[in-house]
Amino acid sequence: MIRRQFLSLTAAGVTAAALNGAMSAKAEDAVQDAPKRKRPILNQFHRGAGNYRPENTLETFLWAWGSGGIPEADARFTADNVAIACHDGNLARCSHGVPESMRKTPIAELTWEQIRDVNIGEYRGEAFKTEKIPTMESVFACMKGRPDRMLYIDEKGMPPQLMAEMSEAYGVQEQIIFASSKYDIIKEWKKTAPKAKSIHWIPTLKDPVQAVEKLTPYLDMLDKASFEGIDICQIHTFCDFNRPDPYSPTSEFLRHAGETMKKHGVIFQSLSWTNGDKAETYYGLIDLGVESFATDYPIEFMAAIEKLEP
Repeated sequence: MIRRQFLSLTAAGVTAAALNGAMSAKAEDAVQDAPKRKRPILNQFHRGAGNYRPENTLETFLWAWGSGGIPEADARFTADNVAIACHDGNLARCSHGVPESMRKTPIAELTWEQIRDVNIGEYRGEAFKTEKIPTMESVFACMKGRPDRMLYIDEKGMPPQLMAEMSEAYGVQEQIIFASSKYDIIKEWKKTAPKAKSIHWIPTLKDPVQAVEKLTPYLDMLDKASFEGIDICQIHTFCDFNRPDPYSPTSEFLRHAGETMKKHGVIFQSLSWTNGDKAETYYGLIDLGVESFATDYPIEFMAAIEKLEP
């Protein structure tokens, strides 16, 4: 099976203007001497727009689509089984102006009526104070009739069957990339939503040796299973330029992982938890075989890859 055939969205044509003039001087400096490398494909903006905008709001998703990226939505249930986009299990970190008792209450115990008007944008600045938690149906409605608008859905307890049925009802199942760290759920998704794609994400450790020890047997298991059900495999990384080998897991392991995935037609994606605002982080990972990225720094990332070959 050639899993790469669906990859039509690339960074080609994305400019500073497309980023609404938001490119920083820091980002511009990072790409002055960009090396000759191919641009990555499927550029995921973590939680919608990383650190740049409020997480999981319709306004953020629209910004991401307009900026040449694919936003990630974190799907979970309210107490009355309304599917919403929200990363955290409660409102403590992102909400503004709600009672303390409500902020600490699990979202699974709150109804849609209770949370629908909560301000979850102002933690990123007053300009975002009108942004609210969206339902997954409203996100799919924004995608309907727009095949260019793809979406990562990271399940936070959201049954694959429901997301499959809902996305199909809106005619956007082919635009969905369903994400989970649980391999069994990924396989279930692929059987439930044959039109859609999947991404299996794998956490790591800061210590390179411990990371390799942890991930090697898991990669071997996926290899033996031929990465069944997986279209994209994301390995989390840490980057420290003060080390001879800046990456954890090690560069050797990452290169081997990329070769193993390529053998099965799987796209190799990475999300770096450190130095994600540095172009060199992405260039080094591209040299190790990474073909796709998730990022918390969409402005710096898009500025860096804009200088690479299409």
